[in-house]
Amino acid sequence: MTVYLPKSSPYYHYDFQFKGRRYNGSTGQKTKRKAEEYERFVRNKATTPSYRRDEISISEAITLYQSKTESQSSQKTTAYILREFQKSLGANTFLSDVTPLKLQKHFIKRKEKRSTATINREVDTIQALWRYIDKMRYNIGDMPDWASLRRRPPKLPIRELSYEDQDRLLEAMRGDLRDVIEFLLTSGWRRNEVINLKWSDCNFEQKTARSRLKGGDTVQRPLTDTLTAIIRRQPTDCESVFSYLCEKGNGARKKGQRQPLTANVLRNAFEAARKKINLPHVRLHDLRHTCATRIVRNTGSLVAAKTALQHTNLNTTLRYAQATPEDVRKALDAANSRNIPGISK
Repeated sequence: MTVYLPKSSPYYHYDFQFKGRRYNGSTGQKTKRKAEEYERFVRNKATTPSYRRDEISISEAITLYQSKTESQSSQKTTAYILREFQKSLGANTFLSDVTPLKLQKHFIKRKEKRSTATINREVDTIQALWRYIDKMRYNIGDMPDWASLRRRPPKLPIRELSYEDQDRLLEAMRGDLRDVIEFLLTSGWRRNEVINLKWSDCNFEQKTARSRLKGGDTVQRPLTDTLTAIIRRQPTDCESVFSYLCEKGNGARKKGQRQPLTANVLRNAFEAARKKINLPHVRLHDLRHTCATRIVRNTGSLVAAKTALQHTNLNTTLRYAQATPEDVRKALDAANSRNIPGISK
């Protein structure tokens, strides 16, 4: 029997070939006898025509999977993740030949220049690819242990911009992008919602705007007078509401012309302004955090904050229900006050 005990696992593994195809993986068993029983079961499946599946390469699997994801709003990100995965493991490698060690090495290398949250999203994307190909009845070998490839992200503190720092940041921002920062701070929208906002999405009569969420859903967002004013004062040169002045000519783009805003342009401008006024550890996404924290603090309504931020889970919104030292002082003063209606001193 072709079972063996690897040094790195408490479980016996099987490894055999049938008609030129390799079958290998963990038996999930700690005794050789049980492992051999499992190996016989796998071998019987492999020799039964109804159980045999065709091989599929990484390149073929990605092409098949992208036909399903091409209409999703996150398609560009998905395509990038899959392209990097194919480059790392080889276009002609069969999915059934991708071992846990190969997957682990791929994500370790990816993590060198990326955050834990980004790597976890990449794991989710590759897992979705595997599950889809499995559903299409191709040979994927053993389903990888995706949970073991994910890492728990560090618990970062919620960063709230003070009004003083907000004014300094707006002053330091390049003029053509200052309104974008103000819109992010005032609305609590995600960066991509703002970047992808089109003039055709705006209904000034009803004071609403159609927004595309990160999961692909479309929602109607209410517009305040401030948000409406910010949108109305944008140049209408582009289909997108928010644009930037091209500082360097490049092919079709000419210096001084308006171009639709991109994530890179916004991020680079924000970083330049942040460093200029010495705001360490503040990220672009913290503008959304700031808006959320202010909503909770000024209204006390988690439901309003949840709706404004378009969270699907109230537990996510609870992160913003934080008290500052001043909030605690006021609460303690109120708790110890004798001036409570209905109670005599």
